[in-house]
Amino acid sequence: MACTLADSSFLSLGHQQRLNQRHGFAPLKSPGICYFKWENLPTKRVKHQRPLFPIKRTTIVRAVAVPVAPSPADSLPSPAESAEYRIQLSKTYGFRQIGEPLPDNVTLKDIIGTLPKKVFEIDDMKAWKSVLISVTSYVLGLFMISKSPWFLLPLAWAWTGTAITGFFVIGHDCAHKSFSKNKLVEDIVGTLAFLPLIYPYEPWRFKHDQHHAKTNM
Repeated sequence: MACTLADSSFLSLGHQQRLNQRHGFAPLKSPGICYFKWENLPTKRVKHQRPLFPIKRTTIVRAVAVPVAPSPADSLPSPAESAEYRIQLSKTYGFRQIGEPLPDNVTLKDIIGTLPKKVFEIDDMKAWKSVLISVTSYVLGLFMISKSPWFLLPLAWAWTGTAITGFFVIGHDCAHKSFSKNKLVEDIVGTLAFLPLIYPYEPWRFKHDQHHAKTNM
């Protein structure tokens, strides 16, 4: 870790905040851990012509970053790389085991190649069946809310909320391009499915793609 902050002086003027001088950053190239030394210098009066607010004193604070020699523990392997640590971690979370890191020669394409081709096939009948079930359940839920007595309203609310979750699932499949072979149909169905959720489909689709691109961050 290289130090980048060497000497910076700041001037505090009470109500009027001004810098005594420009920030002077002299990068230090030596590796190590950096810490800051804060030194309060003696205060003094500042002469200023016709100040808007009375200024009685100033305080100058200097920050200096000093490199520290790296610890020998930094050169040791990460605890996550040890088998004992993974065993202890799996017991903590209730898993049977935690696998070792993948070798460098294993790529995502190799993992996808191990999956059966059936998982990549688009079933139009199954897709539109899910749309029919979700729409029917949602309409029935709205009817229950409008006609049910007050003591049955919680049941109607729970039914409708569960039914409307199906719209999100449909929009999610459209965003992943797994609903239909026609991409225009997917955009239309996804937009309509998100309307009852009062959420824009297209911005969510872009955000969701970024989520899957960096799921480990």
